[in-house]
This record gives sequence, C-alpha cells and structure tokens, in this order.
Amino acid sequence: MIGMTDHRPVALITMASGYVGPALARSLAARGFDLVLQGTDDADEMVGVEVPFADQVPALEALGAAVMTVTDVDLSTAEGNQTLVARTLNRFGRLDSACLVTGLIVVGKFLDMTIDQWERVKRMNLDMVFHGLQAVLPPMVDARSGQVVVFTSATGARPDPITSIYGGTRAGANGLVRAVGLEYARAGIQVNAVGTNYMDFPGFLKASRADTDPERRAAIEAQVPMRKLGTMEELASFTSVLLDGTSRFQTGQFFSFSGGWST
Repeated sequence: MIGMTDHRPVALITMASGYVGPALARSLAARGFDLVLQGTDDADEMVGVEVPFADQVPALEALGAAVMTVTDVDLSTAEGNQTLVARTLNRFGRLDSACLVTGLIVVGKFLDMTIDQWERVKRMNLDMVFHGLQAVLPPMVDARSGQVVVFTSATGARPDPITSIYGGTRAGANGLVRAVGLEYARAGIQVNAVGTNYMDFPGFLKASRADTDPERRAAIEAQVPMRKLGTMEELASFTSVLLDGTSRFQTGQFFSFSGGWST
C-alpha cells in the first residue's frame, strides 16, 4: 500500500475544515493518530470554514501525524463515501476510527417547510449517515476492531416546535446509529452517536440569528442549563475518548452534548 503505516492508528474525520474538525484533528494527532481529513476550503452552509486545510496540516504534521486531505467527494452519496474510504485504505492500509460529521440545520414552523427543504434535510441528516456507516464499517469488521462516532443533534432526543423536520431526521439517525452499534458489538466495533446543541460555531449561530446580535446570543445562552454555549475544544475532548481506543465499553449509545438541554 502507498504510504502504509503499521505503527500508528488512522482516523478519518469528515467535514473537517470546520465545526469540531480542526480541534478534533489536533486532539487525535496528539494521541498518536495519522489522519484523513475530508472537507472543503470553501464556505459551507453547515460548518463554515474555521481553519482551511492548508493552515491545519503543518501543525498536525508537527505533532507527528501523516495527513491526507480529500476535498472532491460528495458524502451524501454512496459513491462519495466509498471513494473516501478506498483512498484512506490505499494511503494507509487501515482505518481504525471514523468521525462522521453529518447534517444540515433547517428550522422553522412545520407548515412553512418546503419539499425542497425536506429532501435536502433527509439527504444530509439520514442518507449521509447511512452511506457513511456502510463505507467505514467493512474494514473495521475485517480487522475485528474500530471506533465510529456519528455527529447528529440533541434535537433528535428532545422534540422542539421549530425543529420538526430537522429534529425528526436527527432522531432517525440516532436510532440507526444505536441499532448498528449493537449489531456490530460482537465484531469488536464501537458505534456511537453524539448529539450536540447550543454549540459555538457559525452554522448554529446563523440558524439562531445570533451571529450578529449580542442580545439574541445572550437570550439563547439563557436557555441552556449551563448558561453558555459549548466550545469546539470541549467537544473534541469528549469525542476523542470515544475514538482513541482507550475506552471500549460503550457502543450503541446516544450521548447528548448540549449543556444539560437534553438527556
């Protein structure tokens, strides 16, 4: 295999140019992982671009990680996911951990939702999870080992009047992840979902209309039992434990990461 490494585990992170991607990549590199980062250097409607790959890679390599970046696959399709995993195996010969960042935030009253919004939300919140899991699991099954975390949403665990189609599709994704985790537990694979809400990142702030209005942000923070928004560094720290192989006694679980807003 080209560039195959035997001594370092390999982690795949999708949508890694924004959201939790940069912080999680640093955390896993520091824990001894080589990395495959999928994403874009262009603005993205969900995650934004916090740290372009050109800026991420040198710092990750300084931590000892070999890094491959992928920017030309569509992860809402089966082909895109299969291509990403095939490139990972071609470069490194293994896939130990995968963090699948998925989804599109759409909020509003149910009767105001359009068919186009419904189709897009299903594609990003359900199809992306299905195709991602079908792509990353086979090499882990072959190895009888692996860790997968799928990012969904805490709204999938707590119905909310203005997130009907978003929370509904996220609930479906949570159910899928939990069932798949139980199905492959005997194969030595952990599959868990992390559902976030009230996170300090561009997609949430824009959807909540708090990106340019400090008073609106303060009002949103007041809705969180912990009275703050979660940071990407906090989320990366929590997620790393589920991916780095040091804690292997949980699978088929949904973990709410929402400051106490949902359980």
